[in-house]
Amino acid sequence: MALFNPFPGLRPFEPDEDHLFFGREKEIDELLRRLRSTRFLQVIGASGSGKSSLVRSGLIPALHSGFMARAGTDWRVLMFRPGADPIGNLATSLNSPDVFGTQGELASTNKILLEATLRRSALGLVDAVRQARIPQNDNILVVVDQFEELFRFRRSQHVENSRDEAVAFFKLLLEATQQTDIPIYITLTMRADFIGDCLEFPGLPQSVNSGLYLVPRMTRDQLRSAITGPVAVAGGDITQRLVLRLLNELGDDQDQLPVLQHALMRTWDHWKSRRRNRESIDIQDYEAVGGLGNAMSLHAEEAYEEAGSDRDRVIAEKMFKALTDTFSDYRGVRRPTSIEELAAICEVSEAEVIQVIDIFRRSGRSFLTPHPAVALQSQSIIDLSHESLMRCWTRLITWAEEEAESARSYTHISQAASWCEDCTGGLWIDPQLETGLQWRLESRPTAAWAQRYDSNFTEAMDFLDRSEREREEGRKKERRRKQARQAAIYVLVSLLAIVGGLLIAIRHQMRRAEDNLRLAKHTVDQSLASGNQADFVGEPEDTPQLEEFRKELLGKAKSFYSKFAQEMPSNEDFQNEAATAHIRLGDIHRVLQNYADSAPEYRTAISQLEKLSTKHTGNPEYQRNLGYAHNELAETLRLWFESRVQAPKPDWAEAKSEYDAAMNVQRRLHQGVPANADYQQELARTYYCRGILQYDGHRLDDAESDFRQGIALLEPLTGRTASPPPADQSSNPDPAEELSRASSNLGVILREKKQLPGAQKLFERAVEIHEQLIKNDSDKRVYKVELAKFSNNLAKLFLDESRPDLAEPHNHRALDLLEDLASPPRSLEIERIGAHLVRGRIVESRNPREAQKEIDRSLEILEGHQGSKGHSEFHAMYVHIAYDYLAFAQRSLESGSTEDARLALARVVELLPELVESDRRQVTEEYQRLQKELHDNRQQNK
Repeated sequence: MALFNPFPGLRPFEPDEDHLFFGREKEIDELLRRLRSTRFLQVIGASGSGKSSLVRSGLIPALHSGFMARAGTDWRVLMFRPGADPIGNLATSLNSPDVFGTQGELASTNKILLEATLRRSALGLVDAVRQARIPQNDNILVVVDQFEELFRFRRSQHVENSRDEAVAFFKLLLEATQQTDIPIYITLTMRADFIGDCLEFPGLPQSVNSGLYLVPRMTRDQLRSAITGPVAVAGGDITQRLVLRLLNELGDDQDQLPVLQHALMRTWDHWKSRRRNRESIDIQDYEAVGGLGNAMSLHAEEAYEEAGSDRDRVIAEKMFKALTDTFSDYRGVRRPTSIEELAAICEVSEAEVIQVIDIFRRSGRSFLTPHPAVALQSQSIIDLSHESLMRCWTRLITWAEEEAESARSYTHISQAASWCEDCTGGLWIDPQLETGLQWRLESRPTAAWAQRYDSNFTEAMDFLDRSEREREEGRKKERRRKQARQAAIYVLVSLLAIVGGLLIAIRHQMRRAEDNLRLAKHTVDQSLASGNQADFVGEPEDTPQLEEFRKELLGKAKSFYSKFAQEMPSNEDFQNEAATAHIRLGDIHRVLQNYADSAPEYRTAISQLEKLSTKHTGNPEYQRNLGYAHNELAETLRLWFESRVQAPKPDWAEAKSEYDAAMNVQRRLHQGVPANADYQQELARTYYCRGILQYDGHRLDDAESDFRQGIALLEPLTGRTASPPPADQSSNPDPAEELSRASSNLGVILREKKQLPGAQKLFERAVEIHEQLIKNDSDKRVYKVELAKFSNNLAKLFLDESRPDLAEPHNHRALDLLEDLASPPRSLEIERIGAHLVRGRIVESRNPREAQKEIDRSLEILEGHQGSKGHSEFHAMYVHIAYDYLAFAQRSLESGSTEDARLALARVVELLPELVESDRRQVTEEYQRLQKELHDNRQQNK
């Protein structure tokens, strides 16, 4: 007897190989019983559980043998996969000569007529069989293999009306089994992890419930039979110790049947090549090919190395990336593709593609289908023999990850291009632009490749080109601005050098050089004011380029004021200067977030100014400085209270007491000179600062009252010019700035109170004011940051009103403003994170997956600032993101998307270590509740 290899490798057993198919006898009998009773059979199992082989080499031969009662032995069987044209593929299978097709010149015409019949009505399949006039006793079995491909086709953006086409295809199958005139039987094979997608088709859940057959695990005896039976039929022999080792290595992971078949195929070939004197297949043959864990990867690598030239290996890489899909479905599915399309993607001739394909599908390999005996043509469909190749070949795993990442990059660019075209988004800036350009340089995408993901390829590449041109123009402007900044920094450093020299002289000649001391202090005041500006030459206060310089400048100023406060003369003017020096020290420590050092300086200043105010009642400057010191101390205590710094730290009441003290002083000044705009504005500022504290303490009514008082004081000042401030204080900002901020803060409170119309007016007012401020001074970046924040507040409000269409343009505007500011500082990143969270809420109703991506993007930005975890704002963002994931998981469970819920809950677990104990406890309680609900749902689905 001639030896032959009885194991098919990755491909399933075929109907004519039933003599090699062992271990599934009971399952075949059950399939026959269920098919007879339902006529619509769904064979469902995990990837690698042997579904296709069970139907092809088990069910079909049993039908031809007459084992299904009252059905006879005359069967016309058509097998196909839905692919990218379900109805067309059904027509092609019906047109096969083995069913009722024709050959020769009439074949193409008959196929067109069959497809037209199928598309005519839901009874199209019944009509097609009736019109074929087959013998009365003939039965029709329609086998739809890999039925899960229909779900991907239904969601395709590249086929017009793909949803309607998918539903029409399923109705053809369903209607064919619900009539009794013509004996049509339907059998589907489908991966178990797609069973939840059946809800997308009306009638399919009911059909699954009545005709479901879940492929069971093979028993140890069945597996033994599946190993030893084919060996015996093929004339070989296998040692008992190798059988035991295979059974032990396979263990409970029986979803690897194709991997087992492939390893046995390779073991047989090795044994046959070295066989001497009727030796049995043994462990050394099995280990030589790599065993279950490595045999497939080693075999595939062998084929890859055989490709030879670098050009052929590049073709192989692009081809396998095209045949796998982990982008549209994270679970990983095959993507059958024609020779013609593969050649276009690889940018080579069809003959070159076929040459590489033949290496991977030749006899003894079977990594690709169709079988090597089938001649390949332009329209031939190439596919992976089984998904297990995607899980076992290490090189293909890497390729699939690279392809999915490249697809994400492309679709991100394409989406941004669409937003730009619709005027809801702008051109890209760095770092997004640089990432996109680097992707294009490395990936070298083509229109044929991009068509698989999005047809907007030309517009997407043009979007990158236009963004790059805009960046180059911006860099030219930035070089000019950089030169101006360097000149300013040079001036500041020079001033500090002068101050250092003056300070040395002051130490030795304090009493004889009071005028020089005053000059030195004035110089440092000016330097400090420049270094502590919130908007320095167009840069925000925490811009990386000036952060280190500012810290150095503040440090030197702190040293000067400390020495000045110790060595000042005792006359009235210098006592006031000493109090101001302590105020400046408090300011410096607060900017550096050293709150524990800042508060004592303000208290010292308050003590000295109270003495001066009592002794010199006719000097309002001391009163004004006293009000300023109380207000800044209150601000310091509030920030300290809200920070994540461990105890001891001040309580809420202590901060409020200082605001009250500031307000008493400033109210007396304002009542004494009502026409003084500075007094009025400073009183207004204290009102809305205290309002923020009231809000943080959850006293919404008190906070609302304070904000309204502040707004009432600021409104008359807009458009007026304030009088010059004392030399010891920096100028007050434009009253319109503070009016805008107070309006936005009041809007937040009204939104929480569900007074949405009033909140909308306040947010719109804040936006309008800041639009005018930017128009007047377009270089001031802080205005853009605040406009983004106010726009996002409007977006949140419209979401509360369930009007995402109105929310979207405001959210887009916020994102564009924030991303327009290169190298975002912490404050901008906080706003970017919030904007992406709002964006997720906007798109959730129409695209839950896109909503989850927006939450993921927020977390990605947050995790990019590891050094800022100690900041209370960043901690608050971790809490917001955790609750957004919990909300997404809840909605996913309600819609039946248990896998989406599982992934969202997994992200919550990753976030728990970043939360403080109180927040962690609340989030954990909600997580445990949802985890239990997820577990209960899964138990019910089983």
